[in-house]
Amino acid sequence: MAEHKSDILLKSKSLFQQFGYKKTTLTDIAKSVGKVKTAIYYYFSGKEEIFAQLVKAEATEFLETLQNEVSKYESEKAKLERYIVFRLELMQKVAKRYHFLKKEFFELMPLVEENRATSLNEEIIWIESILLKGTQNNEFKVENVAFASKMLVQSIKGLEIQMYVTDQILLDEIDLKDFTRLILYGVVRL
Repeated sequence: MAEHKSDILLKSKSLFQQFGYKKTTLTDIAKSVGKVKTAIYYYFSGKEEIFAQLVKAEATEFLETLQNEVSKYESEKAKLERYIVFRLELMQKVAKRYHFLKKEFFELMPLVEENRATSLNEEIIWIESILLKGTQNNEFKVENVAFASKMLVQSIKGLEIQMYVTDQILLDEIDLKDFTRLILYGVVRL
């Protein structure tokens, strides 16, 4: 059963990437796995559930990839700097991979956000732990760690809309360093 479900998800992802969400039908998905449309209902309630599961899996993989990369660094400052740069790099890769969503982005956004919520909360908690440890060992001066972690993650995440819809945030290495300095250290001399 799990094998059939995985096959449906894999083929659905390919169809969504090729034709977009709207143009991909449940019949198309069924045909791609050699089944009739009604057989798909044994595994999923419909196309929306299939897409939702793909979004959850992508969000989980995104966070795991991010955490694995950042964990290679020793200091909390280096971890945070790498987090910002690598998250933006990953976002650019995902935006390119899901270029088919451009036309449907705003329509699908509520579904995407709902199914990424768990991973987003885990990311905020993870960043909070980095900020807390860095504050405790005097690498950072953060008065409200919970607020700072939420704002940091949400600020970077906010660039996704522009990346997914317009392709305008394509940062090179120099821009990424400048962006990281701006996010972490601001513009005001203390």
